[in-house]
Amino acid sequence: MYVRQVDEQPLTFAVSGLLWNRSLVMIDSETRSLWSHLLGKAMAGPLKDKQLESIPSTMTDWATWVSRHPETTVTVLSRMTNRYKRIVNQEDPELLIGYTNGMKSRAWPLIYLRKQSLVNDHLDDQPLLISYDHAGGTAVVFDRTVDGRTLTFADDRGDMVDHETGTTWDRVTGKAIAGELAAHALRQLRGIISLNHAWASFYPESTYWTGPQLAAEASVR
Repeated sequence: MYVRQVDEQPLTFAVSGLLWNRSLVMIDSETRSLWSHLLGKAMAGPLKDKQLESIPSTMTDWATWVSRHPETTVTVLSRMTNRYKRIVNQEDPELLIGYTNGMKSRAWPLIYLRKQSLVNDHLDDQPLLISYDHAGGTAVVFDRTVDGRTLTFADDRGDMVDHETGTTWDRVTGKAIAGELAAHALRQLRGIISLNHAWASFYPESTYWTGPQLAAEASVR
């Protein structure tokens, strides 16, 4: 998700019909510049090298979203919704959630997150929490720092709880539900849901979380 304004000019985007690295290319009506949908960057045209401002967003199903945001409005894209549900339900090993800080990138395959739904991780010095909600097939990346303190999260009989204060958090929104930090919320980061081949094409130097079993085996060796 992006802010569609560049240099104070609102742009109107559409699908160009072209592909770059086997990934969708957008076109804006105002300048006919071509944009990478994964990078949010103009690759050709009058606005070449311009960068759209990204906004953290959540890819989930309607039931999960509306239960937390009952007053929301919705645009129905039935074909894409059904395809996403099929991919999630089939446990497609190609689907992942990735994050980049502009210098380095890291990705977490959904097939592993289904086995370990909370991952305390780092990218450089930034503490990250990757949360997966089974009900909606929802993966989210959060900064796990609150008031200057790094929290460590675990699954407690389905609840997301931090070790440091025992606060219970919503694993989709990052909001504290009950406990010492009940007035707080984790900062959501720009997690990108992608197929593995597309992520690898755009972020070839990315590292990958290998999942609970492989990570444990590596530590033993």
